[in-house]
Formats: sequence, structure tokens, C-alpha cells
Amino acid sequence: MENFKKRNCPLCSNEKTEEVIFPDISPDNSFEKIDDYWRGFYKDKLFFPYSRCNCGFLFSKKYLEDKHLKKLYSSMEDNIYSGDVETDHITKDKYIDKINSIIFQKKIYSVIEIGADNGSILKKLREKNPNIKRCVAVEPNKKMHNILKSVSDSVYNDISEVSDDDKFDLIICIHVLDHIPNISEYIIKISNLLNKNGYVFGVVHDESSKLAKILGKRWPAYCLQHPHLFNPNTIQNLFKKINMKKIFIFKTINSFKIGYLISQLILAIFKKNIKCPDLFNINLKLGNIGFIFKK
Repeated sequence: MENFKKRNCPLCSNEKTEEVIFPDISPDNSFEKIDDYWRGFYKDKLFFPYSRCNCGFLFSKKYLEDKHLKKLYSSMEDNIYSGDVETDHITKDKYIDKINSIIFQKKIYSVIEIGADNGSILKKLREKNPNIKRCVAVEPNKKMHNILKSVSDSVYNDISEVSDDDKFDLIICIHVLDHIPNISEYIIKISNLLNKNGYVFGVVHDESSKLAKILGKRWPAYCLQHPHLFNPNTIQNLFKKINMKKIFIFKTINSFKIGYLISQLILAIFKKNIKCPDLFNINLKLGNIGFIFKK
């Protein structure tokens, strides 16, 4: 029995595409095999092949059914950053600084974060911006919900549970949109939840980055969790579909322990798990783009 669904381009619905990125191992119909690879890095790369549409969008023409995705995401371990907690906080602080420098010159009273993880961004935004009266968190990993209840006013499993009558001045979605198969429908829901003149702040992987080109199929973002990947042009085209105005698209700065970064590069290039010593932190513009759009 076929466990996967076939897809046209999620951005423009075009059927004509060309496969351009191939894994070491293609998924078969065994969901158990998918489940094993979903949980971490392996020497061999298993993901659905990526195709390039004429519109420029990079996506997998075959992907998991929604019922399987819900099972995989709901059974994940606690959302602990795989590199280092300290550098994770540094990276998120840079996101908050960008939000504050551009968006909070305006009046922002209500915020919803999709993929809120452990709630650290909502917590810090509230601490730095007393004008924020209401914070809502959306997080599929139920193990995070008790933590999120301490930093937000409401917690939901999925964005579909949030009423369209519930409007927000700011929507945050960091490393979320490249996980959503039905992205065109999803972006409409985001628009429906925004107040007039509201903002969306997000981060996605950049498939046109130098790192992606250097590593090829060994680039970590080519994985089972990503049914598609964006670049600056395609993320802008996505928000054009809902008539949102681009405010800013930028390369994000991520902080890493140097040992963790070297270990991941060795794994990606040479397929060897080697733990390197963490001597110091390094800040790099490494394969991600941030964006701000206005309704």
C-alpha cells in the first residue's frame, strides 16, 4: 500500500518539474524505516528527492501523508537544540534584536508564535516589550506545553485550532514554513490571523546558499522533515500569493560551538561521527534567511 502522496508544485500547482537533488537512499513504502531516519542524522542520507519547478520552487513531488506527519511530530523527543543551549540563546537573541529594530517601532500588542519550541522567544519579547498584552504559542510537541503555559496566555497543538476571529499584530514562524506540505493553504491561515498592518517574522533554510551548493546532497537541510525549501525569490513569491508587502529579507546570523560545527561538517562530507572539542563560539551567516512581511 502506498504510504506517500504525490504533489504538484505547492507554490504554482505546476506538474512539470525536474528532479535535481537525490538522496543516498530513497524512502520506500516502509513507514518504520521513515520513523528511524526521522529521529536523527545517519551516515546515509534518506529523504524524498527534490524537484525544481519552472517557477523556481524546490520541493519533493512525493511526501508523507498528514496522518503520518502528525504521528512523527507528536512523538519527537524534547526540543533541545542539538548543538548547545548557550549558542541557541545567542542565535535567538539576534532574532529578537531584528524584530525589535524593525517591527517594534510600531505598536505591537498581540503575538502568536508558530513552532514556539520552549517559549524562549516569547518570554524574551515580553520582557523587552511591556506593550505586549497577549502571547499565544502553537507547538505540535506536547512535551513542551507545560513550559509554554508559563510564558504564554494560550497553547495550541496546531494553527488550525486557532480561530480566524483571533487576530494578532505579529506572527513569528522560525524554521516552520519549510516543514509544511500544504504551504499555500497554510499561508492563507497566517494571513487570516493577522490584524490589518500586522507583520510576519520568520526564518527558513536558504537552498540557494553557498553552504548548500558546497555540500550538495550532504547539506543537512535536505532531510525528511522538509517537503520543500525556499530561497529569497520563492519566499517572496509565497507571500505575494496573499498580497503581503516585503519589508526585509536578510541572511541570519547563527551562533555555534566550533567543535559542534566541525563535527557536523565531517558528518555531512565524510559520513563519520567524530566529536570535536568546543573551544569557542563562532557567529556565521550559514545557510538561513530571515524575512519580515506586512499585511
